[in-house]
Order: sequence, then structure tokens, then C-alpha cells
Amino acid sequence: MNQFYGNVLPMQPIQPMQPMQPINCYSKGQVELWNKNRLLWQQHVYWTRMAVTALVFKLPDVNFVLARLLRNATDMGDSLRPYYGDQIANAYGNLIREHLTIAADLVTAAVNGETEKVETLEANWYRNADEIAEFLNQINPYIDREAFRKMMYSHLALLKLEAVCLIQKNFELEVQVFDRIEAEALMMADMISEGIFKQFPYMFVPK
Repeated sequence: MNQFYGNVLPMQPIQPMQPMQPINCYSKGQVELWNKNRLLWQQHVYWTRMAVTALVFKLPDVNFVLARLLRNATDMGDSLRPYYGDQIANAYGNLIREHLTIAADLVTAAVNGETEKVETLEANWYRNADEIAEFLNQINPYIDREAFRKMMYSHLALLKLEAVCLIQKNFELEVQVFDRIEAEALMMADMISEGIFKQFPYMFVPK
């Protein structure tokens, strides 16, 4: 039986009003990681495009461009270092470096008309994409392996189309293809960031 009679409840102490929290509240750390990964993937596709252009048209800056492109692999590895340590960071950097070097070799072979070499390199390129997707899923189960693999495959197909457009001097289509490459790269960057947020939530508590 209700111990109180009538419709009046006993007086309760007045509680101070709590400030309302925004529904979507992101910490400084989250925003910084989002921006960092997006910048790295934008640099990835920008320098890849410049490298492909330099290789196709045999530009004098090709070696400098390729060196800068490969630095992106080191930077991507370093982005994982605070969360996973040196071994994993270095391994990821090596996988990205292989992805980039195969791409450069593939474009060179295509320009030279080496059909068999192109087929071999392309098979290795997709094998490397499988390894990248598998690696990220192994270190972080919140990064879906098949979803990331699908995005990597699309990334490779678009990069190949970009190179073909440049070789055939279809510059109008190449610009449209690059817009798609950039948009997809940002999606991959966000997928990695979101996975890290979920795996290490205590590192991104709003202050």
C-alpha cells in the first residue's frame, strides 16, 4: 500500500539544474583525429595523382614527387602509433608503401606497353589491398574487413581509370574520376577514425 495518502507527495529537496548536454558532442581529440586522417588520405590521393601525371608525361620532377608520395606511407603508419605502438605502425606503413610502389610500377608498365607485367602488378595490387583490409580488421574489429576491402577495390579501379584517362589524354573525364577518388578517400579516412573512437573511447572523452 502506498504510504502516502491523498495526492500530495512529501517535499523533496530541490536539486540544482543540470546543464543540458548537446546530443552530438565531440571531443577535441576526436576532431583532431578526424582532421588528421582526412588530411593524410587527401595527401595520399593528391600526390598519387601528381605521381601518375609525372610518370605518364615523363616530367622532370618525377623523382621528387615519388619521394613525397612515399612519405605518405610513413605518415599513415605514424598516425596509428599512439594507439597501437611501433610494430603495428611500421607494419601498416609498409603495407601502404607497397600499395604506392605497385601503383607507380603499374603506371610505368602501362606507359611502356608491357601488358604481361601490368597484369602481374595488378594482381599484386589487389592482393595488397586484401592485406590492408585484413590488417586493419585484425588490429581493430570495429573496422569491417569486407567493407574496407570493397572500398579499397573501388579505390584501385578508380586509380587505374585515372591513369588510363591521362595516358589517353582524356583530361575532362580524369578530373571527374579524381573527384570520386577524393570523396572515397575521405570515407576511408572516416572509417578508420570511427573504428579508433570505438576501440579507445577513454582516449576521446570530452573535457
